[in-house]
Amino acid sequence: MASAASLVSGLLNAGMLAYSARQGQTGEIAAYSVMTAALTWVAILIMGGSSLLYVSGNDDERRSVRSQRLLLAVPAMVVATLLIAGAYAGRGYGTAALISAGGVMILNSLAELRFSDLVRQMRFMAASAAMTTTRLLAMLLLIAGVPLTIALAVGAAAYLLTTEALACRGRSGARPMWSGLSLPAARRAFRLNRRLFTYSLADAFTGRASTIALSLVAGPHVVGCFGALISIYQALIAVVFSGLRVPMAIRTRRRHNLGPTEAVSRDGEVISIGAATLIAAVVIVSAPWLATSVLGLLIPASATWLQLLALALPFTTVNRAFALNRIGDGNYRAATRVAVSIAVVVTGGLLVQAMALGPTGAAATTCVAEAAVAGVLVALAAFRWYRRGKANASQTRAAGQERDRPRPHALGR
Repeated sequence: MASAASLVSGLLNAGMLAYSARQGQTGEIAAYSVMTAALTWVAILIMGGSSLLYVSGNDDERRSVRSQRLLLAVPAMVVATLLIAGAYAGRGYGTAALISAGGVMILNSLAELRFSDLVRQMRFMAASAAMTTTRLLAMLLLIAGVPLTIALAVGAAAYLLTTEALACRGRSGARPMWSGLSLPAARRAFRLNRRLFTYSLADAFTGRASTIALSLVAGPHVVGCFGALISIYQALIAVVFSGLRVPMAIRTRRRHNLGPTEAVSRDGEVISIGAATLIAAVVIVSAPWLATSVLGLLIPASATWLQLLALALPFTTVNRAFALNRIGDGNYRAATRVAVSIAVVVTGGLLVQAMALGPTGAAATTCVAEAAVAGVLVALAAFRWYRRGKANASQTRAAGQERDRPRPHALGR
């Protein structure tokens, strides 16, 4: 259910991008891509890994995250939105579109907490309904003639209000988001969040670095076209990410003894990786049609960009599955090592192309980084499985030899 809702939401996002591109709103897409990429850095520097801590932490940690988000992060993001809009307005980006895109980020950062409450409560049906209906509202507004960024902002506001109402519903529901806030708790969140800060920073760098780097060397039209494809790629990641949050939530509930727990199996990861592989194959085959006929992108190489990003999807799923499982178990260090490794490879790829960076190189960097780290994880898992099997075989042989060894006759009485 979680993956299906995210898939529908991703399709609606892709539909909005396609409609906007065909309507010539590449400037809106470029403003949204640049603002979200830049504002993500601001949010990470303040909030770090608080979103993951909110899902996997105890009640005290969660209260600290809410205080930090509302009392410190939101004001800082508002100021950063105005500064970023001023910096990019002189480069051909629309000021209203930039500010609206910043509003989308701020509203979604608050709604994310309430969505996490629903996930932690294992209320995936309610979370799915909130996600899909508010995306549909934004889609309808876009068709009615509202600019892309404003339609997304209205949808984000509806998403926040809906998740707030659902999360607080019932006797066992969460308290209102604004209750129990304090500055000492907000400051304490920085210390509690330290272990996940590096993970979140590296993960954000991996997802946004190529867009930021490209915006420094290319114009709004190229950035808008590339941003549309990156948004599709991130929407596809969100589909598999939603499915992977289910086993993470189960592991978290088991670790904190939160009522009845379910056995954790690998079925969710296997299904997510299989679905990612199937989706990637479909996108790779249909990329020329999607880029030109559906999205209406006039750059011939855009199909190649989309194919490279789609090729990265199965490897991205493997990496996220490993990281989220470790976070659910409380092993934040192992998850951080994976995220940092991907970020390091991305950095190297962008630096190699610094003098001639283009969209094709940026997309290829993402694909190579995810594939390289996923290959290492799979090799390590295979090696551990081999050693475990070898150790079990040795124990079995030793037990058999001990059983077959002649026993000395018992002494007579």
